[in-house]
Amino acid sequence: MDRTRRQLLAGLGTAGGAAVAGCTSFLPGVGGGADGQFALSTLDVGGSDGSTIPHRPAGEPALLDFFATWCPPCRPQMAELRAIDDRFSNLHMISISWEESASAIKGFWQELDGTWPVAQDTDLKIAQAYGVVGRLPTKILLDRTGEEQWRHTGLSGAASIAEKVTQVVDG
Repeated sequence: MDRTRRQLLAGLGTAGGAAVAGCTSFLPGVGGGADGQFALSTLDVGGSDGSTIPHRPAGEPALLDFFATWCPPCRPQMAELRAIDDRFSNLHMISISWEESASAIKGFWQELDGTWPVAQDTDLKIAQAYGVVGRLPTKILLDRTGEEQWRHTGLSGAASIAEKVTQVVDG
């Protein structure tokens, strides 16, 4: 069993135990640093500049996209997300993979013309915090306060995503 799969399984056990124990450190909007933020080192590829950014800048809506390079629906999802990135300049969008191979992610990003930040979550901290396990792609839309307003697992069209984003950005 590879390391990433072992980490995912360990994370499932930890998250399940925490939920039973009533621990809130794995609930959306809670966790990360003192301000509930996770700092992510993005990869230097395409529209991602290799800087460190928060997963959700304070006071801004954010769309988190959890993906993997080996995930079949993640490939066509890229075009749909690119349309969202083009349309909503006031939306913080980041794609997150728990894969360990930065070169695989960079190749995927270049091939599919990623135009927004992409980061690795190899220790699964963000995936666990948001309860993203196993099913990809998963998109989570957070409002300006960090509250989850929408979640979708699987391929989602740009029109459906845009409808939800409009409600959060304009709401």
